[in-house]
Amino acid sequence: MCHFSTNIHFDYDGHYSKAEDDYEWIPTDARLYAISFKTSTLEEITYSLLKERICRKMGIDPLTKMLNLGYIPLVVEPKRQSYILDDEDVFVYLTSMDRDQRRSILHVEDIQELQIVQITEQLSRVGESSCSRNYSECESGYGEEENVGTSLEHDQHPHKKHKRSRL
Repeated sequence: MCHFSTNIHFDYDGHYSKAEDDYEWIPTDARLYAISFKTSTLEEITYSLLKERICRKMGIDPLTKMLNLGYIPLVVEPKRQSYILDDEDVFVYLTSMDRDQRRSILHVEDIQELQIVQITEQLSRVGESSCSRNYSECESGYGEEENVGTSLEHDQHPHKKHKRSRL
């Protein structure tokens, strides 16, 4: 099986800015980075693999960073940013080249650092229904008049519409 190299150059951290009809990339860092994939087909380079390799190259934890991937296609006028959101977008990016076989620089926006929150206590819903009524109230008949619009008939699913006869 024949393997070939696919090289991707990228700017890490910056933002897009609009100048008249065109958009341009304003990098925070003047350095240009590169990663290389050795694959038999371009389809093997997936969205998750691309993000993983960028994170590894930059030495960042993909679980605590939110990154946006985008580029300005060389073949589109006026110049506009195009975001990469899935595997198909990655394939389009990899196969979009100008007549000189040049690919756009990939832009990696470092959106924010995600906060990892540890949940130490969960609230118990024992004795409560999803309709904000206490099951013990339902059994005792207490509160029937107060919650007329919130009760479900026996064997009704809360998300399915049921026909009711009108008198």
